[in-house]
Amino acid sequence: METHMKLSQKIALALIATIGIGAMAASYATSMGMGPGGGCAMANKKMAFPAQIDGHLDTIKKDLNIGSDQEMAWSEFAKTIKQQKTEMMSAMQERMQPVPRVQPVQSAPDRIGERIQFMKQRVAGMETVAAAMKQLNDVLTPEQKKVFNGHFDQVMPM
Repeated sequence: METHMKLSQKIALALIATIGIGAMAASYATSMGMGPGGGCAMANKKMAFPAQIDGHLDTIKKDLNIGSDQEMAWSEFAKTIKQQKTEMMSAMQERMQPVPRVQPVQSAPDRIGERIQFMKQRVAGMETVAAAMKQLNDVLTPEQKKVFNGHFDQVMPM
């Protein structure tokens, strides 16, 4: 009886170890974890597909029940969001590309200057989005404004 229990225990431990090793191998094979330079693991993948952006905008438009008199403001808002989101994702993907080893290492002041320029571009993009949001908000009814604000409570479009 005791031998049977020890055998069962060994089999159970071997099974657990096999599952653990299999799970680690699967996560390693899917390239999950830190990406190039300790950055995002999605460096070589699209972060937000245009179809996802369109889908999100379609949901907001449907929830707002945009009327024909609001269509022009909505179109401008949607165009601005899509353009800014696409530009932001492209810039982020570009920054995440691995640096060739033959390229000389940037000095610290040059790196910080590059980051400052990137952040200035992001601020300009956010200001563009804020202006488009304000223009749309100006033509919404009070009920639509509540719905619109609800879509951007925690998550901003940028």
